[in-house]
Amino acid sequence: MDSKKAQQILDDCLKRHQGLAEQLKDVGFVWPGSVTSRYLACGKPSCACHKDPASRHGPYLYWSTKVDGKTVSKTISGTNAKIIQEWVANRTSLESIVEQMKEVAKEAFEATSVLLREETEDTAKKPQK
Repeated sequence: MDSKKAQQILDDCLKRHQGLAEQLKDVGFVWPGSVTSRYLACGKPSCACHKDPASRHGPYLYWSTKVDGKTVSKTISGTNAKIIQEWVANRTSLESIVEQMKEVAKEAFEATSVLLREETEDTAKKPQK
């Protein structure tokens, strides 16, 4: 890659990085773990939920996360469930933006390396006084 192409890539990376950084300000509170919903059979043997999976009770929402290397799950409901779901989604968005920033940084580093290498070569070619 020549220096002109490297500079174009670097300029593009800067614009993309600035756009991603702008998205970061819109990310709200973040929360670890994940939220899942489950339908369960109850404890009454005569209930229809034992015969027909479509008749199971629920949905029941569970928040799960790792604590000291072990998965911990808790039931959540109502307003708490909505808040945790939103914050978990915010964390997912944050992680996605950061991953994109890392990819942009890789491209920028490659372009910068080309520019620095050419600058070093140009300096070495100049006559010493």
